[in-house]
Amino acid sequence: MPVYETRKSAEVYGYAVGILLAGGSGPAALGDVANAASFRYPVLYRPVEGATLARLRAGDPELEPAVAAAATALAAEGVKGITSNCSFFANYHDAVAKAAALPVFLSSLAQLPFIAASLGRKRAIGVITGDAAALGNRLSSLARVPAECELVVRGLEGETAFRRAILEDGDALETSLVEGALLGIAREMTRDHPSLGAFLLEGAALPPYAKALREASGLPVFDFLTMIDFHQKSAHRAAYAGYY
Repeated sequence: MPVYETRKSAEVYGYAVGILLAGGSGPAALGDVANAASFRYPVLYRPVEGATLARLRAGDPELEPAVAAAATALAAEGVKGITSNCSFFANYHDAVAKAAALPVFLSSLAQLPFIAASLGRKRAIGVITGDAAALGNRLSSLARVPAECELVVRGLEGETAFRRAILEDGDALETSLVEGALLGIAREMTRDHPSLGAFLLEGAALPPYAKALREASGLPVFDFLTMIDFHQKSAHRAAYAGYY
């Protein structure tokens, strides 16, 4: 029989994944990292005080103590790794890793080196993000991908349904409209770049559309959930067969 150590600071047990939460987020559809029903296993959320999209995007150094404190609190609860619901938390990767001393995977972009290695140098990777302008030329440094890796980046910031619900923190999200817009962008990407070998959905609000994109494009689609699932299966094996 296994032996479980008591953690005086823990209120709950059994969470392998801890999730840092940005404030002021819009509606979270099924599949969104901020929707707990997106996971087939328990996850533990921890809001980061003052973590607005604008501050995360800018990498505001004054936000670092709050991010580190939230990571420390998650580690105290016994999580085995820490992710987030916003890729721009990657600006605080080193601070989180130091505070928690755990595996840290704050952005879905962390998968890019793996995808690039699996495709080879002749295949490009299509990255669909919520705001391409915000990501700017920092993508390679955030993702730590080889310079020779070709990345084709497109954003949803110009699509009304997505912008109002997610970027502007609206009250309603029409997923059918967002899905249509995303598939339209993907079609343009594959038309203009026939060498595309895979897609990566960068935003934490984009996994709800991964299935439709995979079916429409015929290409592998990676997102926040594929990354988090990878960690879950490596760090917290089910005690009985058939769980996954």
